[in-house]
Amino acid sequence: MADLQCPATAILLDAAAAPPPWLARLNVAGRFEARGSDAIVALVEETADLYRGEAFVVAAPPADLDQALRTRGIGGTTPIVVEIDSDGWRTVSPP
Repeated sequence: MADLQCPATAILLDAAAAPPPWLARLNVAGRFEARGSDAIVALVEETADLYRGEAFVVAAPPADLDQALRTRGIGGTTPIVVEIDSDGWRTVSPP
């Protein structure tokens, strides 16, 4: 990691689906909803700056999440766990 701060962890979920069981094991610092890939990217970026070292949830329509992830060079389907720091976004395994 290039910066001295811990990465923030974003859990990206389909807004219409039930949350995964492993989410209950996490200490979630914030929960947000968004629509549109640009809005999701902006929300994740801004929230990651505020929640360094913590986890937060973003629920959105799956097509919007897929597009937001593609703009960051990430493939995959929701639910997906992404760490964000000054080096960018990278997926990690769910806990």
